[in-house]
Amino acid sequence: MCCGGLLITGRSLLWFLVTLVACMTLFGAIVLPKWLIGPEEIQIPSLEGNYTIIRHPSVGIYNRCKRMGHSEYNCGNFDLYGLATDTTIFPFAWKITMFLMCLGNLLLGCTLICMLVTCCRMHSICGFSTHKLLGIFQGIAAMMELCGYMAYPFGWEEARVKILCGLDSEPFAPSDCKLGISIYLGAIGTVLAFISAMLSAKAESAFFSAKAQRSIEEGQVLVCVP
Repeated sequence: MCCGGLLITGRSLLWFLVTLVACMTLFGAIVLPKWLIGPEEIQIPSLEGNYTIIRHPSVGIYNRCKRMGHSEYNCGNFDLYGLATDTTIFPFAWKITMFLMCLGNLLLGCTLICMLVTCCRMHSICGFSTHKLLGIFQGIAAMMELCGYMAYPFGWEEARVKILCGLDSEPFAPSDCKLGISIYLGAIGTVLAFISAMLSAKAESAFFSAKAQRSIEEGQVLVCVP
């Protein structure tokens, strides 16, 4: 419960929304097996039998979709033992990607929850500005996401990718494979995470604006300013 009332600014709301979208896009990038799309076409008869569904094998950070049998299309995980999975099955570079992106997104999600504290007019923690602290943590999270994202292409020379994309596959050159939606979600989410860290300063300046502080001094419980 916010005993001192609520203070909501347009900039803090924008900060919250950008961070929320960053968390959602990064989560989508992590869980979707669509980082690389293979050239093979898998034809799957529909249940009605009157048309055919075309699918392509693909791979993500820790999961894949591929042909099973003659026409069955199956998606599943290959990190059977988590980060302890053999590197011939789960490439070391992708373990780094999974660890850093999951940790970064978890930290970003924690800052998202802590933003609600700033709406309760709590402007400092142990003498440190709440907005600045959250901005620093968001910057750290964004750097984790960036490092994890950049580590992924170094696994493209592994046997798993060569089978999917072709023998010419190498870091940053996936041969016959196309980049999937997860690659773009990861890039967008990482950029938004950096933007969130920068928006924390804008949210702090709006928090301490003359109009906001004047409304607080007048005893208003709910203060909303642009």
